This record gives sequence, C-alpha cells and structure tokens, in this order.
Amino acid sequence: MASTMTITHLTHDLVAKKSFVSFVWADDPSKRLGLEVPYGTALDDIAAAAEAAVGELVAELQEARRVLPGN
Repeated sequence: MASTMTITHLTHDLVAKKSFVSFVWADDPSKRLGLEVPYGTALDDIAAAAEAAVGELVAELQEARRVLPGN
C-alpha cells in the first residue's frame, strides 16, 4: 500500500534566498522530510515543486554509493 505524505510547511529564508517544503507521513507522524524547492515558490505551485523535489531526491539516492564508516 502506498503511503501518503502531507505537505505541512512552505518556508522562505529571505536572507539565504532559499525555500523549503516539509512533509509528514499520514500513517506515521514521526516520519518527516524537508526538501529545498525553488526560491519564492508560491502556494499555488507547491504541489508541483514538492513532487519535483521528491523526484530529485529519489534520483540522488538511487545513484548514491553506500559505505560503512571508514570505507
């Protein structure tokens, strides 16, 4: 069964000129994720920006090499 992630926050850091979206899993509120989205993302555009950010994370994780400390 697919999980549901609820978008809970859209934050704009005016000094660093960065924006972030936060997610909470509907079935496990202890699971949270925060990702960067394009600076100034509007509320009307948050769903598409969040989907793109998740896709970028998935691609990065698929390509990442996993190692133990000291390797």
